[in-house]
Amino acid sequence: MGEAAMIAHETLADGFVFAEAPRADNDGSVCFSDLTGGGIYRWRPGGVETVLPERLWVGGIVLDESGAVVCSGRGGLAVVPPGAGVARPLLSQIDGQPVLAVNDIEADGRGGLFGGTVDFPAILERGEPPQPGVLFHLSPEGKATVLREGVAVSNGMGFSPDGRIFYHSISLSGIWAYDIGADGMPRNPVLFAAREDCDGLAVDQEGGIWVACWSTGEVIRFRPDGVIDRTVTFPGLAVTGLGFGGKDLTELYVGLGTLGGEAGPGGLARLRTDVPGLREGRTRLDAALIARA
Repeated sequence: MGEAAMIAHETLADGFVFAEAPRADNDGSVCFSDLTGGGIYRWRPGGVETVLPERLWVGGIVLDESGAVVCSGRGGLAVVPPGAGVARPLLSQIDGQPVLAVNDIEADGRGGLFGGTVDFPAILERGEPPQPGVLFHLSPEGKATVLREGVAVSNGMGFSPDGRIFYHSISLSGIWAYDIGADGMPRNPVLFAAREDCDGLAVDQEGGIWVACWSTGEVIRFRPDGVIDRTVTFPGLAVTGLGFGGKDLTELYVGLGTLGGEAGPGGLARLRTDVPGLREGRTRLDAALIARA
């Protein structure tokens, strides 16, 4: 186990309830959501602007090469075309079954994305144990394929530097590692590290897996061999999502929330890391799909 690291961090935006899904853009801005407070926002050095008001349960954001923002949330996946300010449905059912919500999503390196469904109505509205969801793949043309069933609470995703391992954070269980087949699909999941409060994750250029831990308020880094060598704490806050950015990819953006549901200290923070992160991928969704979404 690694000792708590004295890594300096700074608050970039606050006043939110449960900030999630930080995703850095090439211009230095960072998109993030407020999962329970609603909306998608973009931080710039001059302040915060609203990309999409009100949308609930956005646990994942991926940027498309067209400039559109692809997001998860209540009812499935949606896309926000550049400058539109409105969300257009992208995926609302899988195999003929309605999607209650999608949480984290990640570009697959081939134009599509991976995502996980989650029973947020049970968790956030009824206070009940969730029904299990699925890990799925969405092709650039919009075809959804189920890859794994029985997923408790799907969360963060990322790839090893060589692209041969897919990491998947499943709350109540831990971080799972999948082999990537010749078709680009993850398979043969094995438990990489048990951690019940694991949430978002990001991978660095040394293969270190940085994991957000919502209930303990920690960011931890696992080495590729599963040993924890860094821990950063945010006392009194839930740590929800992670994403690398900055010119040299040594800026780790952190989503922060409050478990009590009150607005205020939740928001976006930034750590400076000693190991650069991997550059986050983008989707290349079919233009016709975005236009008719």
